[in-house]
Amino acid sequence: MRKLARHALMESRRARYMHEDIADQADLSAAHDAEHALRTARKGGAPEEIEAALDRVAEAIERIAPSKPNPRLREYVEIIVVAIAVAMAFRTYFIQPFKIPTGSMQPTLYGISVEPQAGRQWYDQFPINLVSLALFGERYQEIRAKSDGLVDMRYDESEEAIRVYIGGVPHEMPRRMSLYVQPGKTFVRSGQIIASGRTRMGDHIFVNKLRYNFMRPKRGDIFVFSTTGIKYERIRPNSFYIKRMAGMPGERLRLEPPYLVADGKRITEPYPFERLLKEKDKGYNGYQLPYFDRTLHVALGLPGEELHLSDTEYLPLGDNTLSSLDGRYFGAVQRTSIVGPAFMVYWPLGSRWGWVQ
Repeated sequence: MRKLARHALMESRRARYMHEDIADQADLSAAHDAEHALRTARKGGAPEEIEAALDRVAEAIERIAPSKPNPRLREYVEIIVVAIAVAMAFRTYFIQPFKIPTGSMQPTLYGISVEPQAGRQWYDQFPINLVSLALFGERYQEIRAKSDGLVDMRYDESEEAIRVYIGGVPHEMPRRMSLYVQPGKTFVRSGQIIASGRTRMGDHIFVNKLRYNFMRPKRGDIFVFSTTGIKYERIRPNSFYIKRMAGMPGERLRLEPPYLVADGKRITEPYPFERLLKEKDKGYNGYQLPYFDRTLHVALGLPGEELHLSDTEYLPLGDNTLSSLDGRYFGAVQRTSIVGPAFMVYWPLGSRWGWVQ
């Protein structure tokens, strides 16, 4: 009974303090008097006296802070709202997750990739396929025709997907899938499988949004930046790209494949640049000249061509320079466009899980 009395006194004080600006003064005085009576009973009174004082305090609390309907539901909603607010604040100011859609940083980091696979295997059956998807980000995928018709000769192609047309209806599928139709030759029925493959989700990373507020970006950092303000036809506007920090403010840069040259010096360190040059067996090819397109301006497209960075610009380059839309094409990015450095692959599990370099 004395323990109950102690808790009741705490609740009564909390109710008075939280509602003293809106509660009736008479109710607040009654609660104060009920608390005094309960303290007196708690010190030496009989159990029935403590119980009566407890009832009096409970009534006083109810008058100050009446019970609201569905209290448990309200509590759950409050917890969820607070949790979301904290998570959003943390994401805005400290650490933000990103996913990598393309292969521009392979083999350091992987974007969405597809391997040809004709038909389901035993591990693609429910519920085993859920384990593979949840842990390793892999799933078997089939593309079916949405309409009857002949596969058109025309098709569209991007970094990530291919779009074919059947009876004039577009069908988009990831690159490298097993394609079972030939443009201009195959007639398909609605629901027929036209492509299949095993899709691997791109690496999901954490980016430190706080670090560059206290220290300068370093050469070799893997960093995320906004494409807002970059004027280049093939860039996705208002998006985010991830590359390696290759050129630093004030430098004069050019490409001497497989080297990046800064102010006349070939860049071979820190370690990621040495790896690009030496570990060809793992898929690295150093820095190569970009594919030259006469219809578009290319920042570093010709042998000996130099790019001079201002005091607020950085040059982002992908580790996969055989297939990377990076600063060789669109040039430098401003310091204000940088989000922060990537520091960890948190999903999927595999050889790249953990700290990134």
